[in-house]
Amino acid sequence: MFEKNKEKMKEKMEPDKVLRFAIVAVILLFLIGALIIGTRMMNPRVDATEGVKKLTELEDANVQKIDAKIQELEQTEADEAAAWKAKSAKEKMDGCIVLGDSTALGFRQNDILSKSQVKSKDGATVSDAEGSGLNELLTAVTEAETAPQKLILCIGRGDVAVSGETADAFAANYKSFVEQVKAALPDTKVYVCSIPAYLSLTSTGDATGSADSDTDSDSDAKDTTDNSDFKSSTDSKSSTDSKSNSDSDTSSDDSSLSKMSTALDVTSYNEALKALCKEEKVKYVDTTDLTDASYYGEDGSTMTKAYYEACINKILEAAFRNYVIQ
Repeated sequence: MFEKNKEKMKEKMEPDKVLRFAIVAVILLFLIGALIIGTRMMNPRVDATEGVKKLTELEDANVQKIDAKIQELEQTEADEAAAWKAKSAKEKMDGCIVLGDSTALGFRQNDILSKSQVKSKDGATVSDAEGSGLNELLTAVTEAETAPQKLILCIGRGDVAVSGETADAFAANYKSFVEQVKAALPDTKVYVCSIPAYLSLTSTGDATGSADSDTDSDSDAKDTTDNSDFKSSTDSKSSTDSKSNSDSDTSSDDSSLSKMSTALDVTSYNEALKALCKEEKVKYVDTTDLTDASYYGEDGSTMTKAYYEACINKILEAAFRNYVIQ
Protein backbone atom coordinates (compact mmCIF):
# COMPACT_ATOMS: atom_id res chain seq x y z
CA MET A 1 0.00 0.00 0.00
CA PHE A 2 2.81 2.35 0.90
CA GLU A 3 4.63 1.55 -2.32
CA LYS A 4 1.54 2.41 -4.36
CA ASN A 5 1.16 5.80 -2.68
CA LYS A 6 4.84 6.54 -3.30
CA GLU A 7 4.53 5.86 -7.01
CA LYS A 8 1.41 8.06 -7.26
CA MET A 9 3.21 10.95 -5.57
CA LYS A 10 6.16 10.49 -7.91
CA GLU A 11 3.90 10.59 -10.95
CA LYS A 12 2.24 13.75 -9.61
CA MET A 13 5.55 15.53 -8.94
CA GLU A 14 7.07 14.80 -12.37
CA PRO A 15 5.00 17.39 -14.29
CA ASP A 16 5.71 19.97 -11.59
CA LYS A 17 9.46 19.41 -12.02
CA VAL A 18 9.25 19.94 -15.77
CA LEU A 19 7.18 23.08 -15.25
CA ARG A 20 9.69 24.51 -12.78
CA PHE A 21 12.59 23.83 -15.22
CA ALA A 22 10.70 25.54 -18.03
CA ILE A 23 10.02 28.58 -15.85
CA VAL A 24 13.68 28.82 -14.86
CA ALA A 25 14.76 28.55 -18.51
CA VAL A 26 12.36 31.32 -19.54
CA ILE A 27 13.63 33.56 -16.76
CA LEU A 28 17.26 32.94 -17.81
CA LEU A 29 16.51 33.70 -21.45
CA PHE A 30 14.72 36.89 -20.40
CA LEU A 31 17.69 37.98 -18.31
CA ILE A 32 20.13 37.25 -21.12
CA GLY A 33 18.00 39.18 -23.58
CA ALA A 34 17.72 42.09 -21.21
CA LEU A 35 21.49 42.08 -20.72
CA ILE A 36 22.13 42.17 -24.48
CA ILE A 37 19.62 44.97 -25.03
CA GLY A 38 21.07 46.94 -22.15
CA THR A 39 24.60 46.55 -23.48
CA ARG A 40 23.59 47.75 -26.93
CA MET A 41 21.75 50.71 -25.49
CA MET A 42 24.78 51.66 -23.45
CA ASN A 43 27.09 51.24 -26.51
CA PRO A 44 25.08 52.28 -29.56
CA ARG A 45 26.49 51.07 -32.93
CA VAL A 46 28.19 53.78 -35.00
CA ASP A 47 27.08 54.17 -38.61
CA ALA A 48 30.34 53.65 -40.60
CA THR A 49 28.82 54.47 -43.97
CA GLU A 50 30.15 58.03 -44.06
CA GLY A 51 33.57 56.95 -42.84
CA VAL A 52 33.87 54.27 -45.50
CA LYS A 53 32.81 56.78 -48.11
CA LYS A 54 35.50 59.27 -47.07
CA LEU A 55 38.18 56.57 -47.03
CA THR A 56 37.18 55.52 -50.54
CA GLU A 57 37.38 59.11 -51.73
CA LEU A 58 40.82 59.53 -50.16
CA GLU A 59 42.02 56.28 -51.73
CA ASP A 60 40.83 57.37 -55.18
CA ALA A 61 42.53 60.74 -54.74
CA ASN A 62 45.81 59.09 -53.70
CA VAL A 63 45.70 56.71 -56.67
CA GLN A 64 45.17 59.65 -59.01
CA LYS A 65 48.11 61.52 -57.45
CA ILE A 66 50.32 58.44 -57.73
CA ASP A 67 49.33 57.92 -61.38
CA ALA A 68 50.01 61.58 -62.12
CA LYS A 69 53.43 61.33 -60.46
CA ILE A 70 54.30 58.19 -62.41
CA GLN A 71 53.29 59.87 -65.68
CA GLU A 72 55.38 62.92 -64.74
CA LEU A 73 58.44 60.77 -64.06
CA GLU A 74 57.96 58.81 -67.27
CA GLN A 75 57.68 62.05 -69.25
CA THR A 76 60.82 63.41 -67.57
CA GLU A 77 62.73 60.24 -68.45
CA ALA A 78 61.46 60.41 -72.04
CA ASP A 79 62.52 64.06 -72.30
CA GLU A 80 65.96 63.28 -70.87
CA ALA A 81 66.39 60.36 -73.28
CA ALA A 82 65.37 62.55 -76.21
CA ALA A 83 67.74 65.32 -75.12
CA TRP A 84 70.54 62.77 -74.70
CA LYS A 85 69.93 61.28 -78.13
CA ALA A 86 70.10 64.73 -79.72
CA LYS A 87 73.57 65.38 -78.29
CA SER A 88 76.74 64.71 -80.22
CA ALA A 89 79.23 62.10 -79.05
CA LYS A 90 81.50 64.91 -77.86
CA GLU A 91 78.73 66.26 -75.64
CA LYS A 92 77.81 62.81 -74.34
CA MET A 93 81.43 62.08 -73.50
CA ASP A 94 81.89 65.30 -71.55
CA GLY A 95 84.08 64.51 -68.54
CA CYS A 96 85.33 61.28 -70.13
CA ILE A 97 88.67 60.43 -71.74
CA VAL A 98 89.67 57.74 -74.22
CA LEU A 99 93.27 56.67 -73.65
CA GLY A 100 95.34 54.34 -75.79
CA ASP A 101 97.17 53.65 -79.02
CA SER A 102 96.33 54.31 -82.68
CA THR A 103 92.85 52.89 -82.10
CA ALA A 104 92.11 55.68 -79.64
CA LEU A 105 93.66 58.23 -81.98
CA GLY A 106 91.05 57.39 -84.61
CA PHE A 107 88.27 58.88 -82.48
CA ARG A 108 89.92 62.28 -82.79
CA GLN A 109 91.06 61.97 -86.40
CA ASN A 110 87.51 61.12 -87.48
CA ASP A 111 86.10 64.02 -85.45
CA ILE A 112 84.12 61.70 -83.20
CA LEU A 113 85.72 63.18 -80.07
CA SER A 114 87.64 66.36 -79.34
CA LYS A 115 91.37 66.62 -78.70
CA SER A 116 90.86 67.05 -74.95
CA GLN A 117 88.82 63.84 -74.84
CA VAL A 118 91.54 61.66 -76.42
CA LYS A 119 94.98 60.87 -75.03
CA SER A 120 96.73 58.62 -77.52
CA LYS A 121 100.06 57.67 -78.97
CA ASP A 122 100.76 55.48 -81.97
CA GLY A 123 102.50 52.33 -80.89
CA ALA A 124 101.63 52.64 -77.19
CA THR A 125 101.64 49.18 -75.59
CA VAL A 126 101.05 47.65 -72.19
CA SER A 127 104.00 45.33 -72.83
CA ASP A 128 106.26 48.39 -72.63
CA ALA A 129 104.13 51.00 -70.90
CA GLU A 130 107.12 53.15 -70.02
CA GLY A 131 109.10 52.99 -73.26
CA SER A 132 106.08 53.24 -75.59
CA GLY A 133 104.72 56.35 -73.89
CA LEU A 134 101.65 54.78 -72.30
CA ASN A 135 102.67 55.81 -68.79
CA GLU A 136 103.28 59.32 -70.09
CA LEU A 137 99.69 59.46 -71.32
CA LEU A 138 98.40 58.36 -67.94
CA THR A 139 100.52 61.00 -66.21
CA ALA A 140 98.98 63.68 -68.43
CA VAL A 141 95.52 62.54 -67.32
CA THR A 142 96.35 62.34 -63.62
CA GLU A 143 98.03 65.76 -63.60
CA ALA A 144 95.01 67.50 -65.12
CA GLU A 145 93.06 69.87 -62.89
CA THR A 146 90.00 67.62 -62.97
CA ALA A 147 90.10 63.84 -63.00
CA PRO A 148 87.87 62.24 -65.65
CA GLN A 149 84.62 60.67 -64.53
CA LYS A 150 85.23 57.76 -66.89
CA LEU A 151 88.41 56.51 -68.55
CA ILE A 152 88.11 54.26 -71.60
CA LEU A 153 91.20 52.23 -72.44
CA CYS A 154 91.73 51.37 -76.12
CA ILE A 155 95.04 49.53 -76.12
CA GLY A 156 96.30 46.26 -77.52
CA ARG A 157 96.71 46.47 -81.26
CA GLY A 158 100.37 47.34 -80.91
CA ASP A 159 100.89 44.53 -78.43
CA VAL A 160 99.37 42.01 -80.83
CA ALA A 161 100.93 43.27 -84.08
CA VAL A 162 104.38 44.29 -82.87
CA SER A 163 105.34 42.58 -79.63
CA GLY A 164 103.83 39.24 -80.59
CA GLU A 165 103.26 38.39 -76.92
CA THR A 166 101.03 35.52 -75.93
CA ALA A 167 97.53 36.32 -74.73
CA ASP A 168 98.47 35.38 -71.16
CA ALA A 169 101.54 37.63 -71.14
CA PHE A 170 99.50 40.44 -72.69
CA ALA A 171 96.79 40.06 -70.03
CA ALA A 172 99.37 40.13 -67.25
CA ASN A 173 100.83 43.40 -68.57
CA TYR A 174 97.37 44.86 -69.08
CA LYS A 175 96.43 43.90 -65.52
CA SER A 176 99.43 45.82 -64.18
CA PHE A 177 98.43 48.91 -66.13
CA VAL A 178 94.78 48.72 -65.02
CA GLU A 179 95.89 48.50 -61.40
CA GLN A 180 98.16 51.49 -62.01
CA VAL A 181 95.20 53.44 -63.43
CA LYS A 182 92.94 52.51 -60.50
CA ALA A 183 95.59 53.58 -57.99
CA ALA A 184 96.19 56.90 -59.77
CA LEU A 185 92.49 57.64 -60.39
CA PRO A 186 90.53 55.99 -57.54
CA ASP A 187 87.31 57.91 -58.25
CA THR A 188 87.33 57.30 -62.01
CA LYS A 189 85.34 54.46 -63.56
CA VAL A 190 87.52 52.39 -65.89
CA TYR A 191 86.37 50.73 -69.12
CA VAL A 192 88.39 48.38 -71.33
CA CYS A 193 87.66 48.13 -75.06
CA SER A 194 88.25 44.91 -76.93
CA ILE A 195 90.99 44.87 -79.59
CA PRO A 196 89.72 45.55 -83.14
CA ALA A 197 90.07 42.69 -85.58
CA TYR A 198 92.46 42.53 -88.52
CA LEU A 199 90.61 41.47 -91.66
CA SER A 200 93.74 40.86 -93.73
CA LEU A 201 97.56 40.74 -93.65
CA THR A 202 100.30 41.70 -96.07
CA SER A 203 102.33 39.02 -97.84
CA THR A 204 105.08 39.48 -95.27
CA GLY A 205 102.72 38.69 -92.45
CA ASP A 206 102.71 42.28 -91.23
CA ALA A 207 99.58 44.16 -90.25
CA THR A 208 98.66 46.55 -93.04
CA GLY A 209 98.24 50.03 -91.77
CA SER A 210 96.41 51.62 -88.86
CA ALA A 211 94.72 54.92 -88.20
CA ASP A 212 96.34 57.71 -90.20
CA SER A 213 99.02 59.66 -88.42
CA ASP A 214 97.88 62.68 -86.47
CA THR A 215 98.63 65.93 -88.30
CA ASP A 216 97.52 68.27 -85.50
CA SER A 217 100.44 70.60 -84.83
CA ASP A 218 99.01 72.19 -81.68
CA SER A 219 101.40 71.96 -78.76
CA ASP A 220 100.15 71.17 -75.28
CA ALA A 221 102.38 70.33 -72.32
CA LYS A 222 99.78 67.93 -71.01
CA ASP A 223 98.79 66.44 -74.37
CA THR A 224 101.42 63.84 -75.15
CA THR A 225 99.87 62.62 -78.40
CA ASP A 226 102.66 61.38 -80.64
CA ASN A 227 102.25 62.35 -84.28
CA SER A 228 104.41 59.49 -85.52
CA ASP A 229 102.72 56.90 -87.70
CA PHE A 230 102.02 53.55 -86.08
CA LYS A 231 102.71 51.94 -89.42
CA SER A 232 106.33 52.95 -89.10
CA SER A 233 106.66 50.51 -86.23
CA THR A 234 105.24 47.69 -88.27
CA ASP A 235 107.22 48.76 -91.35
CA SER A 236 110.47 48.30 -89.45
CA LYS A 237 109.40 44.82 -88.49
CA SER A 238 108.28 44.18 -92.08
CA SER A 239 111.68 45.29 -93.35
CA THR A 240 113.43 42.96 -90.93
CA ASP A 241 111.15 40.09 -91.88
CA SER A 242 111.69 40.73 -95.60
CA LYS A 243 115.45 40.75 -95.16
CA SER A 244 115.40 37.53 -93.16
CA ASN A 245 113.26 35.91 -95.84
CA SER A 246 115.35 37.09 -98.80
CA ASP A 247 117.32 33.82 -98.94
CA SER A 248 114.34 31.60 -98.21
CA ASP A 249 111.01 30.69 -99.74
CA THR A 250 108.55 33.61 -99.37
CA SER A 251 105.43 31.64 -100.27
CA SER A 252 102.26 31.78 -98.15
CA ASP A 253 103.40 28.82 -96.02
CA ASP A 254 106.52 30.70 -94.85
CA SER A 255 107.06 30.16 -91.10
CA SER A 256 107.24 33.92 -90.34
CA LEU A 257 103.86 34.45 -91.98
CA SER A 258 102.40 31.56 -90.04
CA LYS A 259 103.68 32.96 -86.74
CA MET A 260 102.47 36.47 -87.50
CA SER A 261 99.05 35.18 -88.56
CA THR A 262 98.71 33.44 -85.23
CA ALA A 263 99.78 36.58 -83.37
CA LEU A 264 97.21 38.69 -85.20
CA ASP A 265 94.31 36.43 -84.26
CA VAL A 266 92.90 38.79 -81.62
CA THR A 267 90.25 36.36 -80.32
CA SER A 268 92.40 34.88 -77.56
CA TYR A 269 93.59 38.35 -76.54
CA ASN A 270 90.03 39.61 -76.21
CA GLU A 271 89.03 36.56 -74.20
CA ALA A 272 91.94 37.29 -71.88
CA LEU A 273 90.81 40.93 -71.60
CA LYS A 274 87.26 39.87 -70.75
CA ALA A 275 88.51 37.62 -67.96
CA LEU A 276 90.81 40.39 -66.73
CA CYS A 277 87.92 42.86 -66.52
CA LYS A 278 85.87 40.43 -64.47
CA GLU A 279 88.80 39.92 -62.12
CA GLU A 280 89.55 43.64 -61.77
CA LYS A 281 85.84 44.59 -61.61
CA VAL A 282 86.01 47.00 -64.54
CA LYS A 283 83.62 47.18 -67.50
CA TYR A 284 84.52 45.32 -70.70
CA VAL A 285 83.32 47.03 -73.90
CA ASP A 286 82.82 44.33 -76.52
CA THR A 287 83.32 45.62 -80.08
CA THR A 288 84.23 42.26 -81.61
CA ASP A 289 81.11 42.20 -83.79
CA LEU A 290 82.32 45.25 -85.73
CA THR A 291 84.04 43.14 -88.37
CA ASP A 292 81.99 44.04 -91.44
CA ALA A 293 84.17 45.01 -94.40
CA SER A 294 82.45 48.40 -94.55
CA TYR A 295 84.12 49.26 -91.24
CA TYR A 296 87.62 48.80 -92.72
CA GLY A 297 89.73 50.32 -95.45
CA GLU A 298 90.98 48.38 -98.44
CA ASP A 299 93.99 47.16 -96.47
CA GLY A 300 91.72 45.23 -94.09
CA SER A 301 93.33 46.81 -91.06
CA THR A 302 92.61 50.54 -90.98
CA MET A 303 89.24 51.34 -89.42
CA THR A 304 86.92 53.81 -91.14
CA LYS A 305 84.81 56.59 -89.67
CA ALA A 306 81.82 54.22 -89.77
CA TYR A 307 83.72 51.93 -87.41
CA TYR A 308 84.38 54.72 -84.93
CA GLU A 309 80.75 55.89 -85.07
CA ALA A 310 79.59 52.36 -84.23
CA CYS A 311 82.32 51.90 -81.63
CA ILE A 312 81.53 55.12 -79.75
CA ASN A 313 77.90 54.00 -79.45
CA LYS A 314 79.04 50.77 -77.83
CA ILE A 315 81.20 52.75 -75.41
CA LEU A 316 78.33 55.10 -74.60
CA GLU A 317 75.95 52.20 -74.10
CA ALA A 318 78.36 50.59 -71.65
CA ALA A 319 79.15 53.81 -69.80
CA PHE A 320 75.66 55.35 -69.77
CA ARG A 321 73.19 52.47 -69.62
CA ASN A 322 70.44 54.67 -68.13
CA TYR A 323 69.98 56.26 -71.56
CA VAL A 324 68.74 54.72 -74.78
CA ILE A 325 71.56 54.79 -77.33
CA GLN A 326 70.58 54.31 -80.97
